[in-house]
Amino acid sequence: MKTEKNNLKLCAKGSRKLGRDFIEETKYLADIVDCIEIDFNYPHDGDFRQEMAFLKKLQRDKKIRYTVHAQYLSGSINDFNNIIRQESIKQVFKSIDYASQLKSSVVTLHPALEPYGLKLERRKKLEIEAYKKIADYGAKKKIKIGIENEAQTCFWFPDRACKFDLLTETISKVKNKYFGMTLDIGHANVSEENYLLAIEKYNSKIYHIHAHDNFGKPENNLKKSNRPDPHLAPGKGKIDWKKVVQALKKYNYQGYFELECEIHEMAKAIEYITSI
Repeated sequence: MKTEKNNLKLCAKGSRKLGRDFIEETKYLADIVDCIEIDFNYPHDGDFRQEMAFLKKLQRDKKIRYTVHAQYLSGSINDFNNIIRQESIKQVFKSIDYASQLKSSVVTLHPALEPYGLKLERRKKLEIEAYKKIADYGAKKKIKIGIENEAQTCFWFPDRACKFDLLTETISKVKNKYFGMTLDIGHANVSEENYLLAIEKYNSKIYHIHAHDNFGKPENNLKKSNRPDPHLAPGKGKIDWKKVVQALKKYNYQGYFELECEIHEMAKAIEYITSI
């Protein structure tokens, strides 16, 4: 069930475990896709040496490709505390270093948030400064940074983290050819953003895609799945994946199409997208 069957280059969200469990789940994914995203959030932000050695060997043995998701669960790249902010940026740099070791060409970056919904102008300036540093570091490593559109599920996620026009405004302010977008189709649907128009308008700046399903607005998802952003396998929600695939083909998208669902659902998700 490898991705050559489909015009899209399919990728799978990787294991969130460690040790033997991580290795077994990654081996399983390597049998059904050609690309796996490695997420350097907890618990992968600690001692990950054993897993990295395995990933490098797997790449040599099976020609697996990797993409990387930068750390975001700890710290804040727009924190007013200079020590916390600088360390948070260093942790993103570390994710880029890992990406270089894994020969990944793309690192996905979560946009900075607004703790407690405090709309403080200084935060926006700190964010742009942080993004510029991250983009410059990515450029040195020849790795593209894709800022991911968030799901607008609560006041922690400001408009500039979720709305395509504001995200592209951020990209234009950073002014770096290595800084673009990771288009998250599921997040766009939760935020009631037009992902089909985004594919048309921003295609040249879309470096990576996250694909997962839902029922639209957070309150709809809470009623049906008890989560505002459930990350269902494509085909289990209300997103029109046929139109998504058609748009990506029409505008000649060349990056990876990552299925961001649970590992036990991955094979059926691949089968569903391949059937389209």
